[in-house]
Amino acid sequence: MIDKYLATDYVKHGRHYPEYDCYGIVRDARAEMFGRSVLPSYQEIDPADKGRLTAAAFDIRERHEFAEVRARPGAIATAWRAKLCVHVGLVVEADARLWILETDEGIGPSLTRLSTFESRYTRVVYYDN
Repeated sequence: MIDKYLATDYVKHGRHYPEYDCYGIVRDARAEMFGRSVLPSYQEIDPADKGRLTAAAFDIRERHEFAEVRARPGAIATAWRAKLCVHVGLVVEADARLWILETDEGIGPSLTRLSTFESRYTRVVYYDN
């Protein structure tokens, strides 16, 4: 099922297969692969507006009773620079290892090692409910 998401295109505001931005791919893959409830769309938020993305991250955490967890399949990886949430990915398991399923402009979808993902940001916090 991961291959389905790796064959998608990065599209700003993308919320439906086969076009996703980082939150869109997390939102759909988490629901489909892990049977979690579908999170709010927030499609109106520009991916470049890190202030509104941060507010949305806090809103989801509170409204959906997310708790901070260790990296595990189905957890959302929130990537922070200072006090701003700047990117999100989804923890998945492939080849008996944990990876971050993510997509970004200019790169598209990929599986990234946790250590590589974590090294790109000030901090990474994993959330699940």
